[in-house]
Amino acid sequence: MNKKLIEMMVALQTRKAKKGQGVIEYAGALVIAAAIVAGVLVVGPDGLKTLFSTILSTVSGNFTAALNTTP
Repeated sequence: MNKKLIEMMVALQTRKAKKGQGVIEYAGALVIAAAIVAGVLVVGPDGLKTLFSTILSTVSGNFTAALNTTP
């Protein structure tokens, strides 16, 4: 291997994370979670009811079709 490439690899492996970096990443995750919760609240209870009803009817229809097939 090229000596310069090996030096770069060693430098990347020994580099340490900056202090407080985990806090920033955690804050970013909280912002994303808040955006998802806001999206669910915008849909509202009626939208959630329709969504879950559609999912349950599709799943039950697929199970019924799979159970009624003869080998």
